[in-house]
Amino acid sequence: MSKQEKLYKFYTYAKNEGLRKAVKKTRDYVAKQQQPIFQQPIDVMAAVEDIKRANYIDHPYAAPPKIGSKEKLKIGWVLSPLSPGSGGQNTICRFARYLQQQGHDVTFYLYEAIHPQSVAQAVDILRSSFHFDVKVKKIADYEESDALIATGWETAYPVFNVDTKAHKFYFVQDFEPLFYGLGSKAVLAENTYRMGFYGITAGRWLTKKVSEYGMAADYFNFGADMDIYRYKPEVKKQKKICFYARPVTERRAFELGVIALDIFHKKHPEYEIEFFGWDTGNYQIPFPYKNRGILSHEDVARLYHESEACLVLSLTNVSLLPLELLVAGCIPVMNEGENNSLVLGENDYIHYVPASPIQMAAELSKIVEKDDLTAYAQAASDSVANASWDASYAKVEAILRREVQGE
Repeated sequence: MSKQEKLYKFYTYAKNEGLRKAVKKTRDYVAKQQQPIFQQPIDVMAAVEDIKRANYIDHPYAAPPKIGSKEKLKIGWVLSPLSPGSGGQNTICRFARYLQQQGHDVTFYLYEAIHPQSVAQAVDILRSSFHFDVKVKKIADYEESDALIATGWETAYPVFNVDTKAHKFYFVQDFEPLFYGLGSKAVLAENTYRMGFYGITAGRWLTKKVSEYGMAADYFNFGADMDIYRYKPEVKKQKKICFYARPVTERRAFELGVIALDIFHKKHPEYEIEFFGWDTGNYQIPFPYKNRGILSHEDVARLYHESEACLVLSLTNVSLLPLELLVAGCIPVMNEGENNSLVLGENDYIHYVPASPIQMAAELSKIVEKDDLTAYAQAASDSVANASWDASYAKVEAILRREVQGE
């Protein structure tokens, strides 16, 4: 509309409705035009109302009395929307399945916050991606339980707010404040360690970290699926190394790894390099490589069996991969640090190096240049011959019973 047309429209409206109404209508129109077309919602993972209600400072959570002897427990797990291929949710399913097999009554409660997901969608993902059949409800439909377990930090807020006689737990798989830059999400994640829940942590490093916030906790050790990853000497090692490449996950140090592998490739161009863990096809990689993307457990095991070494980096809590690699006879090269070594313990076949691309490349070269690599791979596998998950499953059940029942 031209300026002349706008003036004529104003004049006509003022003539019919009066000057005051015409001025007000013009002001309203101008104000509306100045509003942004799209307003970004506040996204802090948890629902803002849940954050506002969780007054853990003035009204801290206090565990109820122990319930005494009870053969089977009613256990609720609170999860954010399910995601196919999620390692953290796979671990939750692993422990929940064991508890269910022991006869406990297990329910998953879905906490949507700002990301919607129906119960039907969650059930479908649980069955197709995690091969797990379990009762699923929305957190709004919570039924009284003996134990209620928060998982990712955002779920700690609704768990705190639930009015229940259940003992409240926090299944901590990583130090999540480090997932973000210093800001609102990092602070909100940190605050969940002050809520008073009893922590069940993935390894000793996390028990140590959450204790800095006054949080009581116990830990379980990592394991590996022995049947899937078990070393197969009949599968001949190839001139191949692999890299756990997760560019979308900052803590996996993708860029450091790529630089290290570029250095390695220049020294050993005869070695094939395969990336797995994410589709990296849209990234400029300065050397020839094979983009494997997200693989099934069986395909990952095959890659391990064929590869001589694997670069697997973690800047927060260690991943599950190093033990799986050792079981398969593939030598892991990792960045040094308590977050890794305190969890995995002493093992001569885990090659820790400073978080320097030059050092990483040198360590990979040192491994592939070994004269006795086949024997070394077998010894690495033998070093973790008892690294199944069974003891960890039993320990988590024992923690729940101890804290709920006093056993």
